[in-house]
Amino acid sequence: MRFGAKAAWILCFAWCAWLTASQVWLQRSLGIWTPDLGLVLLASLVMRSGYSSSLGLVFCLVSTRLAFSLEPPAALLAGGWMGFLLARSVAHTFDADQMFARAGAAFGAALLMGSWVLLAGGFRAGSWDQYGGGEALELLAGVFTSAAATGLCALLLGPVFVHLPGLAPLRRPA
Repeated sequence: MRFGAKAAWILCFAWCAWLTASQVWLQRSLGIWTPDLGLVLLASLVMRSGYSSSLGLVFCLVSTRLAFSLEPPAALLAGGWMGFLLARSVAHTFDADQMFARAGAAFGAALLMGSWVLLAGGFRAGSWDQYGGGEALELLAGVFTSAAATGLCALLLGPVFVHLPGLAPLRRPA
């Protein structure tokens, strides 16, 4: 691996950490309308990069999210892989430059990951009422709202996320 590629992975990890920290900060004011910025980055770069780079993106996303949340690690990893696979299938089906495909991939990835983490957290707590403080339909509505915000963020800011400084080696197709 060349030095540029190593530096790109270090910067990818730093960008994921900054985006996750920003997401936590935004959650205070936006509530359930907070987009999952890490999944926006994942969906934006998966539409551009090759398969091997995308697997590293999932690792960066999940490991930084673990540092900022109390969500179950196995659920985050499984949700990240499901979101990655969905975004990858959208990338193979549609053109990489279509902004609506990128937004749909981010929406679907956020919906899958949020639902999976909610399901795993409910099983972990023994009840969804104890886990989220509300009924299951209210919690799923919150996941759907967050996924819609993530899709909208990918629609509007996806090109910005693709061209973040230092990530150029990750944008090249494999």
